[in-house]
Amino acid sequence: MRPALTEALPSAGWLNDEHGSGPLATGEWWLIDPVGGNVNAVHGMPDWNIGVSLVRDGRPVLAVVYVPVLDEMFTATEGGGAFLDGVRLRVSAKTSLDGALAGTGQAQPGHDPELAKRMGSAFAAMTNSALYVRISVPVTHQLAQVAAGRMDVHWQFDNVRSHAAGVLLVQEAGGVVTDLEGKPWELAGESYLAAAPGVHAAALEVLTA
Repeated sequence: MRPALTEALPSAGWLNDEHGSGPLATGEWWLIDPVGGNVNAVHGMPDWNIGVSLVRDGRPVLAVVYVPVLDEMFTATEGGGAFLDGVRLRVSAKTSLDGALAGTGQAQPGHDPELAKRMGSAFAAMTNSALYVRISVPVTHQLAQVAAGRMDVHWQFDNVRSHAAGVLLVQEAGGVVTDLEGKPWELAGESYLAAAPGVHAAALEVLTA
C-alpha cells in the first residue's frame, strides 16, 4: 500500500505501528494496521482485516477497513458518510441496552493484572445490562459492526491510533463516540465508547458506575 498511498499524498507521514498511541504532530498522517486481528489470522479464523486511515491535524478524515475473508469493504470520509461496498451505513435504532449487542476487544490483559481486573468488572456489569457481550479482536471489526448496525455498543480501555479508522466509520454512520467521561473522542485519549445514540448514555452509565 505504501507506494500507492505515498503517490496519492506525498506530503503525508506514515505509521504502521498498530499499537501506537498518543498525539501526532500536526499535518497529515497515514495510519496503517496491516493485519488487524493477526492472532485470529494465524489461527485460521476469519475475523481479521486491513485498516487504513488518514489523520489530519489529529482527527481522522478518511477510513478504509477491508475484510478479506468476507470480501467486505468499509469506507468513510469526514462529512461524507460511511459505506459498506458502496451502500450507506447507519447505526442501529436501539433505545434500550437490554436488546443491545455490546463488545470490547482489549489487548491481552495478562501483562497487566489491573487491566484484567477492570475488564472483568466491566464485562460483568455490561453482561447484566445488555442482551449479549462479546470480547474479541480486531477492534476495528467491532467498530465496523457498530457502524453497520449489526452491533450497538463497543468500548475500549485503551485508545491506540489505529482504531481511528473504525471510530470514523461509527461517527459517519451516525453513532456517538466519546471517552469514558462522556467527552468527545480524541486520537490521544485513553479510552472510548462508541455506540448507537439511543444506547450510548445507558452504556456510559454502566461502564462508569
